[in-house]
Amino acid sequence: MVREIKHWIYYFLLLPLLAILPPKLLKKLIIKVIFRFNFKYDQLEKTRIVRESIQMVYPDDPDLDWKVEQNLVCGALMDASTWKFLLSSTAKRKRFIKIEGREYLEQALETGKGALLLIGHTGSFVSSFWGLGLHGIPFGILANDAPVNPDFSRAYRLFARITINTIKKYCREPVVAFPLGRDNALASSAVRQVKSLLAANKPVVAALDVPPYLTSSKEQVLFLDQECIMPSGFIRIAAKIGSPIVPFYAAWDKPFSHNCTIRFQEPFILNSSTSKNMQMCAEAVDRMIRKHPEQWFHWEAFPHFLVKNPNI
Repeated sequence: MVREIKHWIYYFLLLPLLAILPPKLLKKLIIKVIFRFNFKYDQLEKTRIVRESIQMVYPDDPDLDWKVEQNLVCGALMDASTWKFLLSSTAKRKRFIKIEGREYLEQALETGKGALLLIGHTGSFVSSFWGLGLHGIPFGILANDAPVNPDFSRAYRLFARITINTIKKYCREPVVAFPLGRDNALASSAVRQVKSLLAANKPVVAALDVPPYLTSSKEQVLFLDQECIMPSGFIRIAAKIGSPIVPFYAAWDKPFSHNCTIRFQEPFILNSSTSKNMQMCAEAVDRMIRKHPEQWFHWEAFPHFLVKNPNI
C-alpha cells in the first residue's frame, strides 16, 4: 500500500513538476525529495547496484560518483519526459527533440526490406519515439505489456498506458506488445506483426538490452566486456527477412535538461550465423552506451545479463 501511494504521488504529481520546473529547482526536487523519500524505489539499494555495475565495466573511473548520480537523475528525467511532451506545444516539442543522421535510415529502406531500428535504454529513449513521429518518420515499435501486467503498481500501469497511447498517436504504425515473460501465444503474435511490418518495408524499433529472463529466445555475447545473455528473437526475424539493422539512440544534451538529440548510426546487414549476428548487434548497443554510460538506465539490471547469474 505504501508503494502504491508513493507511486501515485511520483507519477502524477512529482513527474509533472519535473516537466515544468527550471533546471535548478528540478535538480532540488529530484535529489532532495524524490531520492530522499524513495518515491520510486529504495534509493540506497539502487545506488549500490548501479555503482557496482559501473565499476565492473569502469573499475578505475575517477568520475564514478558523478556517473552514478547522473544515472539516477537521468532516470527521473526519462520518466518525466511523458509529461514534458504532453504539456508542451508542437513547436516546443520539435525544439527539444532534434534528429541527426536521417540519411542512414533512408539508405536502409532503399533495400525494400524494412529496417530494424536497434536501440538501448539510453538517454531519453522514450522521447525518441515521439521525435521520430514529429519529424515525419512512420515506424512500428516493440513495447512491453506493462499496462496489463499485474506485477506493476496500478499507478505505473496507468502511467505506462498514457505513455504508450501517446506513442501510438505519433508513430503512425502499430505498437506491437510483447509479453514480459514466456507466453508463447502472445510472443508468436508479436513475431507475426513484426514480420508483416518489415515485409511492408516499414522501420520497426526494438531494444536489445532487455533482461534475458524476460524472453525465451536468447544468445550469449560479449557485452560491456562481460559474458552476457541477450534476447535474439527479433534479430533472428531481421536476419531471415534480410532487413538492415540501423542502430540509433537519444541522448540528453546536458544535465538537468529535457533537450535530447536522436542520432541514427550507419546501417549494417545480418548475413552470418545467429551468434555472430547477435554479437554485431550487441557491439552496436555497446558503442551507444559507452558514448553516454551515465545515461544507460539498465546498470541496475546489468547483473541479470551476466552469464554467471544463476537466475538466467
